[in-house]
Amino acid sequence: MNKTPPHNRPNLERLQASNRDSALARYRTIAVGRKGTTAGLFLFELITTCVLPLPGGLGRWARNLFLPLAGVSIGNKVHIGRDCTVRNPAAIKIGDDTVIEDRVCLDVKPDAERLIIGSNVFLGRGTICNCAGAILEIGDGSRIAASCRLGSKLGLRIGRNCRIGIEACCSGAAHAYDDRSIPVALQPVTCKGPTIIGDNVVIGDRATVLDGVKIGANTHIAADSLVISDIPENSTVTGVPGRIRGRAE
Repeated sequence: MNKTPPHNRPNLERLQASNRDSALARYRTIAVGRKGTTAGLFLFELITTCVLPLPGGLGRWARNLFLPLAGVSIGNKVHIGRDCTVRNPAAIKIGDDTVIEDRVCLDVKPDAERLIIGSNVFLGRGTICNCAGAILEIGDGSRIAASCRLGSKLGLRIGRNCRIGIEACCSGAAHAYDDRSIPVALQPVTCKGPTIIGDNVVIGDRATVLDGVKIGANTHIAADSLVISDIPENSTVTGVPGRIRGRAE
């Protein structure tokens, strides 16, 4: 019996329709979204090849000039580093005074809604924003360190003024493992619900927050912790699995 929730099962009609598309049409959907045009894909390829890798001030200026032409909504005084990955640009919004360091991945899948990066946000080098479904939102003033992974299958919201340490992970989904005869990576994707992180939350280096977890405001998650269930506000959490070690009044 298939125990996978209905909202996690593959859309067979869409998969079958996609398989009937040409290779160019499938690539266009991945790169610029389902509403993208061939002309839009051509512009996207020019930006990816000639603008995203440019170093220095010229590169930053060119990215702020050309990415909006591809559909990205970019605020004032935004700094976007070199060699970033941008997919489905029309679904990406970046607020004022935000810094996106080199080799950050902003990947919005065709079935996702949008990626919203607030104002005065910092995204560290090599961080991956994998918006696989619903909305992935990073609140104003939050700081995401290098090499983090942020995923959303049914949604991820990071509140305002949060601090997330290096190599931390907010897991947007997982794979079922009911059938031991099939490799886990080939089994259906599962997700317990949206992940919600309140304002002023600190998540330490290499900590992991699983899908469907809600973390209250003003909470501190210690480094190397694994959060598998909801955490009330004003808590201190440590361990694997994470346990509440204290509460602030």
